[in-house]
Amino acid sequence: MVTPSRQTVTVWEGITPDAIPFDDLFALNQPVILKGLVNDWPMVKAGRKSPLDTMQMLEDNYSNKPMLVYRAPSEIQSRFGYNDTCTGFNFSAERSTIPDVFNTIRNELSEQEHEYLYVNSLVLKEGFPALADSHSLAFTHPEFEQNPVVAKIWLGTESVAAAHFDQPKNLACCVVGKRRFMLFPPEQVENLYPGPLHPTPGGQVVTLANFAEPDFDKFPRLKEAMDNAWIADLEPGDGLYYPSMWWHEVTAYDRFNVMVNFWWMTTERHKGNPMDVLLHGMMSLREKPEQEKQAWKALFDYYVFGDAQRVREHLPPECRGALGEMDDINARRLRSMLISNLNR
Repeated sequence: MVTPSRQTVTVWEGITPDAIPFDDLFALNQPVILKGLVNDWPMVKAGRKSPLDTMQMLEDNYSNKPMLVYRAPSEIQSRFGYNDTCTGFNFSAERSTIPDVFNTIRNELSEQEHEYLYVNSLVLKEGFPALADSHSLAFTHPEFEQNPVVAKIWLGTESVAAAHFDQPKNLACCVVGKRRFMLFPPEQVENLYPGPLHPTPGGQVVTLANFAEPDFDKFPRLKEAMDNAWIADLEPGDGLYYPSMWWHEVTAYDRFNVMVNFWWMTTERHKGNPMDVLLHGMMSLREKPEQEKQAWKALFDYYVFGDAQRVREHLPPECRGALGEMDDINARRLRSMLISNLNR
């Protein structure tokens, strides 16, 4: 196993769930471990006695709604991802229930080789509504006024979620079992060898590379990515904040693991999904002559990535149209124009 070079992840001590310094987190714009953030959560306390106690707590508070479960044979060695041709996956997805999942895990606790089970991104208040209030954080920053926070729970056996990015910001809380996050800043994308845009294991593209056994002949730029990795090792009770669009591989080490994370977007829903812009750009721009691509890059830098005020300051307010503030009405107008143009 290759150990990546470590970038220092800042560790903050003494942070409590009701007084998280979000201004400082956002200003730092990098991963931060919040040591012991959720030490007092009931599931964390139960897990310190025995993981089986947390398992029982979850089972006792289960909503009885079937949920999606990823199931894989022992041969994958906990790494959920693509099959050899990237046309599908090395696991199956099925609807199941918490008692069925937990019974399988309990029955194989003493087995060296066993099935891998992974309940992925289950909304906490839908799966375990009675536990949502006692496993929460105080989100009091102005950023959350128009951007609701969603709490999700991840549980199962050992697992490796291959490196991927998420659009929301994330505050992940380690509840049962140890976890390692290997994080990469967004500009490392070209060194991470992303897989196909479709299919994807969980909605976002993931890397083809195995960081535990890296193949530098097949993926030579991976060495640079691993040299720029940020490593965050979490104990039960720890929290980890990381910004939007940071790539991250998540390894859960124990036979039974639980994580609760909190996701939130930074812009209102009416502004749309930037991934749609990327896909449209690939369709419309990627294969244009280089000179034209550079000309369009200049336009994108001016209209999209530059100062929004600068592109409209010379225009009378009544004619700014799409260059004005992107409120819900303006977004609807633009969406209507796009639909009309795409349907031509």
